[in-house]
Amino acid sequence: MPLHLPPLTRRTFIRRSLAATAGLLTLPSLRAAQSDADPDRWALLSDTHIAADRAVILRNVNMTEHLESVVKGVRALASRPAGVFVNGDCAVLKGLAEDYATFSTLVAPLREAGLPLHLTLGNHDDREIFRAALKDAVPAAPPLASRHVSIVQGERANWFLLDSLDIVNKTPGLLGDEQRAWLAKALDAHTAKPALVMVHHNPNPAAAAKKTGLADTEELLSILLPRRHVKALFFGHTHTWRFAEQDGLHLVNLPAVAYPFIPTEVTGWVDAKFSEKSAALTLHAHDTAHAAHGKTTEIVWRTA
Repeated sequence: MPLHLPPLTRRTFIRRSLAATAGLLTLPSLRAAQSDADPDRWALLSDTHIAADRAVILRNVNMTEHLESVVKGVRALASRPAGVFVNGDCAVLKGLAEDYATFSTLVAPLREAGLPLHLTLGNHDDREIFRAALKDAVPAAPPLASRHVSIVQGERANWFLLDSLDIVNKTPGLLGDEQRAWLAKALDAHTAKPALVMVHHNPNPAAAAKKTGLADTEELLSILLPRRHVKALFFGHTHTWRFAEQDGLHLVNLPAVAYPFIPTEVTGWVDAKFSEKSAALTLHAHDTAHAAHGKTTEIVWRTA
């Protein structure tokens, strides 16, 4: 399953050992948030790329400073979100244990503020290191033994979190037959609410000349498109902030928290507010002078 970090009191946080990642908890399906949180609000992050050394700079960006800024921004919201998603590439390059220790420390203020965190895996993460760190918390019968998948149940919609990590530190991603079969079955079992799917890798059509995204994109879309209660696919990986649609299915490319591949591209995080038939996505850019900063895009759900 994706890593789930529950809310944490300061007393509990101090008592637990970060080195042993004792504060980490995995669950197959989570109810979003406590009663005093805003059930219709979520914070969406992607591509944090945190290194063990907080001073590391890539592409002229200190990733630690960027994540610290995001944490402060999420905590400063007028109402507390139901939860926070970090959509893959939590670690800088190879998913080292030391990277995750630093990442855990940086996101601790979110947990202390009562926010649950839900993490997926990207190509710069390492599934086995996750599992080693969580060996005492992993359920005896996870949904899939081979991949980290789960469902996060929200007030307005259910989130289906996927694992597209194929080979550590290799760019393309892959879901595979077993995970896609799980997804189809899970979607069919949860039709009462809109379904939102989150995966790290971007859709990469078979006709595309460059294969840097999700290798089995066509197979994934064959599951999502006919199921009209699936309203959006959220992904990261490209370090861009983009919107597209296919047969009414929204394709939302989340910006990177860390750094852009192209200097003019915006970085930051997204404040998502849900209503019965749509979502309002507001970009919080690191560069507050960027034209996209503070802009809200509404995506309206396709009909069932």
